[in-house]
Amino acid sequence: MNYSDIKSIIELSNELNIDKKELFENVNESENDFTIEDYRFIKSDEIDEIQQDELKSDLYILGCFNAWFIADNTNIPLKAVEALQKAEAYEALGEMMVDDIEIIQSEYASTDGYGHHFAHYDHHEQETVLNGVHYYYFKIN
Repeated sequence: MNYSDIKSIIELSNELNIDKKELFENVNESENDFTIEDYRFIKSDEIDEIQQDELKSDLYILGCFNAWFIADNTNIPLKAVEALQKAEAYEALGEMMVDDIEIIQSEYASTDGYGHHFAHYDHHEQETVLNGVHYYYFKIN
């Protein structure tokens, strides 16, 4: 790690008021996804797969997406989506969407960004480069 990498880690940890040592350790260990205090860091080349896994793990929430969004990004007709949502069959609808998770996640991220999903606190996404690796980070508390 060169001086500018060390400096950027120190500056970011000071800005976010997080533990410098913990940030150094996680970056040096090349962690894909880690949390330090109120912030979650995810490598940019892993974020899509992590988001897909999280979406698949909560079928109820997946089925709560806007009806037009579901219909536009799956083979499920809009009227069927609306009927399932009206019947509060969100989990069943989410189960039907899993086969299209890559398309759904891609469109979700391009429409709302990553912050809406990962940043529970303020829905903002931030980007940084630490030790030559691009990360997204999110305030989660």
